[in-house]
Amino acid sequence: MLGNNGVPLYRMVYQKIVHEVVSGRLIPGDRLPSSRQLALDLGVSRLTVSNAYRSLEADGVVQTRERSGTFVSDKPLFNTAAKITSLQTMRQPDWEARVLAGSNPAREGMLRQVLGSFGVEHTIPFCWGAGDPALFPADEFRVIINRVLRRQGGTALGAEHTEGNDGLRLVLAHYLQKLGIPAQREDVLVTTGSQQAISLVADAILTDGDHVIVENPTWPGALEAFALRGANLVPVPVDRDGMLVDRLEQLLVQYSPKLIYSVPTFHNPTGAVLSAERRKQLIALARRYGVPILEDDALREVRFGSPLPRPLAALDTSGNVINVGSFTKALLPAARIGYLVGPAALRESVVSRKRWADMYCSPLMQIALSEYLASGQAVRFWKRCNRIYGQRQRAMLDALQHHLPAGAHWHRVGGGPQMWVQVPNGISVGRLFQHAVEAGVPFAPGEAFYAEPDDQSYLRLNFAVVNEAQIERGVAVLGELMRSELNRATLVDADRNGRLRQVS
Repeated sequence: MLGNNGVPLYRMVYQKIVHEVVSGRLIPGDRLPSSRQLALDLGVSRLTVSNAYRSLEADGVVQTRERSGTFVSDKPLFNTAAKITSLQTMRQPDWEARVLAGSNPAREGMLRQVLGSFGVEHTIPFCWGAGDPALFPADEFRVIINRVLRRQGGTALGAEHTEGNDGLRLVLAHYLQKLGIPAQREDVLVTTGSQQAISLVADAILTDGDHVIVENPTWPGALEAFALRGANLVPVPVDRDGMLVDRLEQLLVQYSPKLIYSVPTFHNPTGAVLSAERRKQLIALARRYGVPILEDDALREVRFGSPLPRPLAALDTSGNVINVGSFTKALLPAARIGYLVGPAALRESVVSRKRWADMYCSPLMQIALSEYLASGQAVRFWKRCNRIYGQRQRAMLDALQHHLPAGAHWHRVGGGPQMWVQVPNGISVGRLFQHAVEAGVPFAPGEAFYAEPDDQSYLRLNFAVVNEAQIERGVAVLGELMRSELNRATLVDADRNGRLRQVS
């Protein structure tokens, strides 16, 4: 985004901070505001400030200290005003001004926090989106990969069909058949995770200005894929039984959408499961209005509750459902293997787009995953993990009950790795998030999951990635931070009311 003078906003923020350093108003060692706070102060997006901070750090003007913040650099070079002035006046290349930013800073910031917090020492990563790496089947995959390399040698390290490895496609077809989806090998495409499948479908179906119906809240990766394609998002609320399908027909008539996106099983982020009755209604409405449904079924195997309704694709008889899934959250994030099942015309379009996006997924990982799934080891892995994750969910429920202040709300769900928690009135989740990051207990803020982000009163907490002791300790910290926020809000209200009485 450009300022009134044609200079990108992030560069204007950069220049403002450099000017403060040159003038001496900021001195070495001074701490800068958080990116969120400065964005609020300047009336710009948080992404703009983050880009400015990254440029300042790259040029040595500031230093970022882990869990402490961003500080004016104390390196000798920054005692030389001439050097800083040269940075301030450095001409930006013309092409850089035309670089397009992502569609939503809140969602991008959330994902950056998720990926950046993982593996950081002394951090309890409630923001993480998958399971516990300590439980991943590393030994089993090492054995399989070694066996594949001994048997196939360099072939397993070569190229592969864009559609995917034939052996894996056949195994996936058998897996889907057990779920009631009548898929054959040629119906299945292998993708780089379900995120790529969603993005490729969006690119194949949508054009600028099209409308897409999405659950509200929902998976941020899908919202970004649709928004970057130029689509308009039409939100439908969810409750404990999933999408409120009874509100859908009016939207179908009003907007004539080109796609419906749904996470019907262990909805991300709420954990809801779309009821069997609502699934039938959804499929009937899509058929009546000729709108395809993109079913995101990436979390089905992370379960520890009641039996699940069949996938939408298993109930559909009109070819309206596009089913995508993944083994990122349920098995092995590093595999980055997902799949797509849909009509032949869509598959051809998606294959063409994938061919020019990344050619193909890792042949070695596809072969290894094929053998792992076919051996039955995956089923045993899921049973073991889900037993552990169920215990951790109970620990999370107990900790929430014990530590969170009155007014917080949540409910137990039958699967998925996370809890969706509503904070009490008076708490800014945006401010709570900043304090939680500083305290080493980052979570996923609710605003990232909404079609129209705002400081939503929700947060997503992953219980699968951490053990029971970490859950207890982390939730206790969040409870204290929430109480501090409530006390702050009380003081602010009291001060405001006092001033109003003085005026009157």
